[in-house]
Amino acid sequence: MKRLIFACVLFVWVLSGCSGLPVQPLPYFSPSPFPSSTPVILSPTPIILPPPITATAPTGAPTTATQTSTTPTASLTSTPSPTGTMTSILTSTPLPVSLTPTLTATPFTAVNTIILSCNTSLDISHGMGEVTNAYVTIQNTGNTELIDVCATLNAPDEGRAHPDKTKCVASLPTGYQVTEKLTVDSTFGKSTPIQVDILSADHLLQRAAQNACTSFDFLPPNIGSLGTVTPMPTP
Repeated sequence: MKRLIFACVLFVWVLSGCSGLPVQPLPYFSPSPFPSSTPVILSPTPIILPPPITATAPTGAPTTATQTSTTPTASLTSTPSPTGTMTSILTSTPLPVSLTPTLTATPFTAVNTIILSCNTSLDISHGMGEVTNAYVTIQNTGNTELIDVCATLNAPDEGRAHPDKTKCVASLPTGYQVTEKLTVDSTFGKSTPIQVDILSADHLLQRAAQNACTSFDFLPPNIGSLGTVTPMPTP
């Protein structure tokens, strides 16, 4: 037993004291593989199938092979597109249109003043001497009714105010007229020019004048109805 232990110890010491074999092995390099060549790409060979061969052999007759070539036929199937019917939400229904032109006249006021005649006379009833008279027709040629239409006679040599210096009518409708006799106190023996002012509701509408009244009459001329509103004569 002791010998065995001694022999093992001696073996271990010999191994640890020497480097083993006197010739050290060369280092090993793994060889590099040779570069591989580019692989050859082979196109796949299409498989060509022979056309079908139909053999028709009647009884007792030699068999004849008939080759039938099949031509591929492209079939295009068109899919019908859905056709939709669009109904407009707003249905345009023709509405009856009746255009009636309405002419609205703009209101305007117009009068036409005509001095029919003028003369001089004596007015004893009012305590006056010579007076000048004017017979005036007032026509409403506008399109509105005239209210409180008054005609006033004026003279430059006028003395006292005569009661008939101004005459009025309450209303003068469109297309109507009125004739008035107007009088002013004038100077005896003197040619007197006159002027007539036409007013409606205290607004002056028109003035009419005459240079002189030289005719002397005791009797008034036949003018017709004075102070009466009548329709204007139709031309």
